[in-house]
Amino acid sequence: MSRSNEAFWWSLFAAGGVLGALFIPVFVLLTGFWLPTAEPGEAAEHYTHLAELLGRWPVKIAVIAVIGLSCFLCAHRIRHTLMDLGLRGQAKVISLACYGAAILGVLAAVLLVARI
Repeated sequence: MSRSNEAFWWSLFAAGGVLGALFIPVFVLLTGFWLPTAEPGEAAEHYTHLAELLGRWPVKIAVIAVIGLSCFLCAHRIRHTLMDLGLRGQAKVISLACYGAAILGVLAAVLLVARI
């Protein structure tokens, strides 16, 4: 029986799904509705409060975790969709491309969040 690392990728997929389901609606509400719909004076105050909150390391780590694990969620879904479409012969190339892109997404999230 050959050893597989599939369980590792499934765990990242599951963690991305859970964190995405919990936190992405909150991110959308904050940045899509709460900030833009406030009065101009209140919007500046809300933005300052949100920027101050994002300046804290525990919040930065949480944002990186949500974005990073969501990248792995997407990579895993895309990989399995391509496999179901009949591209099983290129399994290694597809895995490298999908998970490599997810790793690049995590690195980009780390760089962007660290600059805040």
